[in-house]
Amino acid sequence: MKKILLATALFLCVNSTFAAETAILKIKGTLTASACTPEFSNGGVVDYGNIRLGELSSTAVNQLGQRNIDLTITCTAATKVAWNMIDDRADSNAGLTVSAGTFTGGAQSATNQTYGVGKAGTVNIGSYAMFMKVDSVTADGKSVDPIYQQNGSTTWAKSTDGSSQGENNRNITVALAGSIDPLAFQTATFPLVTSLAIQNTTTLAITDDTRLDGQLTISLKYL
Repeated sequence: MKKILLATALFLCVNSTFAAETAILKIKGTLTASACTPEFSNGGVVDYGNIRLGELSSTAVNQLGQRNIDLTITCTAATKVAWNMIDDRADSNAGLTVSAGTFTGGAQSATNQTYGVGKAGTVNIGSYAMFMKVDSVTADGKSVDPIYQQNGSTTWAKSTDGSSQGENNRNITVALAGSIDPLAFQTATFPLVTSLAIQNTTTLAITDDTRLDGQLTISLKYL
């Protein structure tokens, strides 16, 4: 489905014989037919396979390691665009500390930077973090820096730990190396890593096969 950015130009003048009493309001924009599409590798599925309960701790949080998946944004013409995300399973986030939840190896525990993976009955199964490999982001075949804009701020900063954030609070895009100015691109690829932790088996009290059910929605924001 095409996404079209609409803008108008309106010129309003208040004329007077006195220059000091004259004000001009201008609203500017550009009509564009360019559109961008986000797409995950592997059909958007991060598969942790069969997790044997008998091999998990009954008393401690179980850290189940990392998996890789790529997010690629493709545009019909060079476009400045960012992505953000929301956790569709936020109500199932167990609030666990996730080891190796950032590119720099740090743990993640904030509820807006960890995400839910479903429930076993009424029990939240676990939490996972997702981060970018900041040294491997590309745009139009060239290495670039990932940058982010926080909570509707007008300023951008380089992402050093690659961390993501739900609730559509963090816009992420790319810049030329050493810059923090958003770069127009046709294709950009963000290599992502998930790190998963689940509750101890005593808390889970699972007797039947139970599927993990994490889900994030990625949205684009044209800049």
